[in-house]
Order: sequence, then structure tokens, then C-alpha cells
Amino acid sequence: MKYIKTLITTMALTAACTSVYIPSVEAGSSYRQAKTPLHLRQGASLEQPSIAVIPTGIYVTELSKVGTWSKVQYGTKIGYASTKYLLTDAQIGGKRMGKTLIANKNLPLRSTYAPGENQQARAAFEKMRLAAKKEGITLVAFSTYRSYAYQKALFDKYVARDGYEKASTYSAEPGKSEHQTGLAFDIGGADSSKYAMFSFTKTKEAKWLFANAHRYGFHLRYPSGKEAWTGYTYESWHYRYVGATLAARLKLSGLTMEEYFQLAPWKPVQVSSS
Repeated sequence: MKYIKTLITTMALTAACTSVYIPSVEAGSSYRQAKTPLHLRQGASLEQPSIAVIPTGIYVTELSKVGTWSKVQYGTKIGYASTKYLLTDAQIGGKRMGKTLIANKNLPLRSTYAPGENQQARAAFEKMRLAAKKEGITLVAFSTYRSYAYQKALFDKYVARDGYEKASTYSAEPGKSEHQTGLAFDIGGADSSKYAMFSFTKTKEAKWLFANAHRYGFHLRYPSGKEAWTGYTYESWHYRYVGATLAARLKLSGLTMEEYFQLAPWKPVQVSSS
């Protein structure tokens, strides 16, 4: 009997780990994103004391509106924030799944969306960097937030050098880059000559990241063999901060964010040669 119970438990755990996880997204939730570091106040007035500061790029749940103020929930705290500093989905662009912002070739961000580097992502990276350092691994975030204008200049440079079709396999058009979210971190190691190079894949730093990054909330965004979904060639250095829970689920499932959230895969754009 004990053997049978153990066998059943083992089979259940195996099934749970190998099945495709279907995420539940809160239907009808009114989420808003902080445009700037924003005080959460006890009441709908500047004279009311601040009970917390909402970091830029963080989603809060909007419960109601009082004039030019929004009553919002931030974590376990409920208070009031100025509505004009809370961005809507339409102002951000991309696609929000729960509190996860998706930006890809099918879902561009607005040109005006400029959150800067995400503070939570930076804090998570620093924690990961220190953990890696204890194991003799050097991690460097050599490229994080990029504005729409900077991404445009970068993409245009690559198109001029390699042509549109080739450039679009390794660089994002403006608005379609995850770097604009402030949540994408290009990570390298001690050898800067391997930054954003395929040769980084074989380094000890790349191997450490592949095995451990999810523990700190980072997801390998453009994995090998998933080009048909993401539209980009394998980038062993490009990690997206999604939080520890989602990162663990993505790691366990082996899915891209497009697959996990059941979004449409990328479709090649036919460029006329005439």
C-alpha cells in the first residue's frame, strides 16, 4: 500500500511538471502603471500624508476615481494616487497579461512610453550578480533600458549595414524592443569582447545564467529553437525580468512568453525586392 501511494504521488508530480501551464489572467481588472515615482497618499489630496512610493513602471490596481485622483491598491496598501501619472494600457502599448507587459514584433509599444530602467529588475540583477560572484562568476548588465529614439537609431544602423531582413532577425524595430520596457537586461561576463556575441553561449557565465537566472526572476527571452515564435535568433545574453514565480514556470515548461500566454507567433514580413 505504501509503495502504491508513493507511486501515485510521483506520477502526479511528474504530470504537473511536464504539463503545459495555462495562466489565468484576471478578466476586467483595471490596472494602471506608474509613469514616474508616485506617492500613494492616505486621501485624495496633496496635503494627505504619503504611505508609500510606487516605483516607475509598477502596475497597481485602480479601484475607483475621485476627481483627479485614483484609489489604488499597491501590494497590500490601499491609498490615492494622481490619475495623470497613472498610464493606461492604450498609453503604454504592447499587451498586458495580468501584470506582465509583453512587447514583441506583433505587439509594439507606444513611441511616447519611456519608463527608464525598472528598479525591481535592477535590484534583482544586483542580487543575482552578488550570488554569482560568490561562485567565481562575473556578471555585467551591459545594456538595459533603451528609449524609442535610441532603438530607432540602432535599428536603422543595422539595416544600413545588413539590410532589413537580416537586421530584423537580431535587432528590434523601434517600439518592438523589450529594452524599451526597462525590464530587458543584456548580460555579459568578464570578457567584454563576447558581449552580444554568439560566442558568449559557451562561456561559464552563460551556462550559470541558463541554470540560475530564473531563481532571481529572469527569463531567457530568445532561446534556441524558438525563432518561429519570437522572431529572433538565439540570444544567450538577453534576459527579461518577469519575477520569480513566472520565471520558474517558464523555466519548468520550456516555453517562450508567446507560447505561455497563448499569443500569436511571429510571422515573417515579405519585403519586396522591386
